[in-house]
Amino acid sequence: MKSPHILTIFLAASALALTSVNAQTTTTVTSDVVGYTTSTLSAGSGNVYAPAFAKSPSISAVLSSITSGASSTLTTATSLSSGAYDETSDVTGVSKGYPQYYVEITNDTNSNDSLDTEGVILDIVSNSSTAVVVGVDVSALGLQGDEAFVIREHITLSELFANSTLTGYADAVSIYNEDGPGTAVAHVADGAGNWLLISDYTTSSNDAPIYPGTGFVLNNSADVVVTAVGAVKETATQVPVYGNSYVNILGSMKPLTSATVASELLDGLTAYGDVCTPYSLDGTLTGGDAFVSTGTGFVSTSDYETPVTPTVNGTREAFVVNAGTATVVKISGNTL
Repeated sequence: MKSPHILTIFLAASALALTSVNAQTTTTVTSDVVGYTTSTLSAGSGNVYAPAFAKSPSISAVLSSITSGASSTLTTATSLSSGAYDETSDVTGVSKGYPQYYVEITNDTNSNDSLDTEGVILDIVSNSSTAVVVGVDVSALGLQGDEAFVIREHITLSELFANSTLTGYADAVSIYNEDGPGTAVAHVADGAGNWLLISDYTTSSNDAPIYPGTGFVLNNSADVVVTAVGAVKETATQVPVYGNSYVNILGSMKPLTSATVASELLDGLTAYGDVCTPYSLDGTLTGGDAFVSTGTGFVSTSDYETPVTPTVNGTREAFVVNAGTATVVKISGNTL
């Protein structure tokens, strides 16, 4: 039965702010470059959270050619298992289709075109034994067909919360830009380990992906412990930031208690135009000081003069970016 007390909070761009509170967190990174973080998200109005891991690569290879278009075909000489990376099927009233795997470009073979391809992420629609189909025109991104790449499986909503205790039909996650720029899709836990679209309380959204370098809002009626597990990513990650002051939730891919993100934001954001607001996990969904780039550094929006050095707790914290125009933030990998 649907509860009338479900908590669904969508962040308003005008109400974003900084908060800083300690949460009980343990981080372990093993010698095989796999780690985990355990974070307690306090009950309350909501929490903005971002995991710091990705899945280990399923395939590492090099492109041999591309055929670009609305959907692009990326060919490789490396043998693939046909259909192994296909997106899930959308079954009305049963499940929503989601990409299961993505291509991550790991180098830029044409530095003269001003289009950086290192860290670009492309969702896989389907694959044959020699190629993958992605749902974008890769020529517009600067791909030439000779880049190195890996294929990774997405971390999903159900996987991230697999070991968490959630209150059925009360705890909800909002993923921004899931169905396109400016959208916010809400998912509710059923209390039995599954997630459903709040739009109908029926359609399964277990496979909703949490993209590398991004986060979400959790509205939890009681404290929730989240254990994120995965590879400590050494490669860069490009994260799209949508304009028109839409809500973009970004996180660090470095599972450090203090991860500096200043250089990454400087390279992607418009000076004095794009507002960044860090969040921590005290459950209040409120905060203090946001900041903007000056082009060479950062200042607080409280007076646009006080210098700040943007950092986040990479084991759990996310920050929100409201940009005037679309851009890309390139998040650096870990040095191990």
